[in-house]
Amino acid sequence: MDLREAHLPGVGRKYTLSLQQTGKLVIILHNTGLRELFWLPLGEDEPALSIKLTEEEAREMAFILGGVRYQPLPADKVNFLLQEVVMEWIPVEEFCMMQGKTLADLELRRRTGVSIIAILRAGKTIPSPDPYTEKIQAGDTLVAVGTRQQIEKILPMCQQSHA
Repeated sequence: MDLREAHLPGVGRKYTLSLQQTGKLVIILHNTGLRELFWLPLGEDEPALSIKLTEEEAREMAFILGGVRYQPLPADKVNFLLQEVVMEWIPVEEFCMMQGKTLADLELRRRTGVSIIAILRAGKTIPSPDPYTEKIQAGDTLVAVGTRQQIEKILPMCQQSHA
């Protein structure tokens, strides 16, 4: 993989990624927050495709490409990952014990070893939620990282309380 970075005075930064089989991807990050993507097929000097993204759209795309929204597992990795670190999307049900509490209140990392790296709420992503101010709500999906055994410890906490 060949990634080149260039400063564009008065504009921002340009990144050029040489793709293995299909050409080059050029990304321009403007100082204004606008992102532009250009695809140049192999051997071509002119882009065959261009896309403009807002800062929010680019962030969402980064989450998708980075595997925050969905991360498929190759079959040969499943057994290994069942014993090692996994990422799990955990829905928070209505009236569960977590509702209305912060991550600091719940002490999930100390009690279970699980880290919550993001909260998905109403179509938006809250990356690296503030453990002291961000309260968990019914309908949230917690993006959790830990071992399979650690993740299983918090699953009952996300389900509806039966009082």
